[in-house]
Amino acid sequence: MTSAGIRQIPTYVWTFLALASGLAAGGVFPGPLERVADATSVLISWIVAVVPLLILATLSPAIATLVRRGLAGRFAGAVVLWYVFTSIVAGLIALVTSAAIFRIPITTGDRSVWNEGAAMLQSLGGGGASWPLLAILTGVLLGVFSARHDPSYRVLKGIANAIEKAGGKLAYVMLPLILAFGVTLGVRFGARLGLSHYFTMTAYTGALVLVWWAFYTFVLVRKVGRRSVGPILSEYYVPTALFAAGTCSSLATLPINLVNAKKVGVRDEVADFVLPFGAVVNLDASALAYVAYGPFVVGHVFGMELSWMMMLAAWPAVVLFTIAAPGLPAGMGTALWSATLFANILGIEGQAQGEFIATWIALSGGIPDMLRTATNCTGDGYTAIIFDGRFDEYFARERG
Repeated sequence: MTSAGIRQIPTYVWTFLALASGLAAGGVFPGPLERVADATSVLISWIVAVVPLLILATLSPAIATLVRRGLAGRFAGAVVLWYVFTSIVAGLIALVTSAAIFRIPITTGDRSVWNEGAAMLQSLGGGGASWPLLAILTGVLLGVFSARHDPSYRVLKGIANAIEKAGGKLAYVMLPLILAFGVTLGVRFGARLGLSHYFTMTAYTGALVLVWWAFYTFVLVRKVGRRSVGPILSEYYVPTALFAAGTCSSLATLPINLVNAKKVGVRDEVADFVLPFGAVVNLDASALAYVAYGPFVVGHVFGMELSWMMMLAAWPAVVLFTIAAPGLPAGMGTALWSATLFANILGIEGQAQGEFIATWIALSGGIPDMLRTATNCTGDGYTAIIFDGRFDEYFARERG
């Protein structure tokens, strides 16, 4: 195969191959590659130290943009609130569903609710674990301030744009890191069990996004948007979802998303605002998945105990961060932050923390990322379809 042909192979294929190769190597040669797994855990601990800055740099301009556009008019404000609403609902569905599947107790051990809450606060307050949550709070406050201060807003947007551009360029550079994650997974669980965990995660992700797709299609589009489902599925959903799964990028899918949405009758003035805005701030399927991944990774993979109290603490934080997930390939931004959050809530530190985060990222990449991206992108189009169905009615009220 020529170099040009190699470059035409989608990034997600290389990501999956790197992950599978690392998993196989780690499972077959756990002894010789144990040092690689240990080094990966150390590297993860260094990356975790940068997470608060990453959150601050991406969340604050997103909050500023939300404030600016949300105040620009009733229609823009309604779109913003809709995206926030769907992400909150997605996270709530994930919390309830995963808690039921994995039979999560209210608290861990024999602790009372108050003791569980105090233990979490103590864990988050020690060892720098509180920094990601403080970064979220600071990002919200800085974003609100920057929305009304143009120089600050320009600086924040410049930083966010630089992160987004770097994310696209890092796709191939990060392949060795994905390979190392696979090695860690193989050394930790063995090739067979590691592969079993990965395909179970893939099936789990598929079931989660199927629930969200059914809710969006048959409840929101059919009932709220008052549209016939058949043509929407054949003319919009299928071609858009396939393209999104192939690119694993909401932004790369945007041109196709716009064309297909307009094919099913969405007006230009609706599609041209709702879809680009959603491509940046709407990751409701990711909010759904990363909340639900907590019980799977913590309980099923690592055999640790997770409680309702811990899930209730993670839910709003994950939802808020998906609004401003940095543009890193393979869902790295959201995966890294979500894994760090759960590790901090559980009080996992040192090498064990790096191992936990590396496993989380490895399991959630590749095919699960394809499923999440397809659902995120079509959720944007569904939103445009719903708002288009309410377009005349909405602006008649606004003019009145």
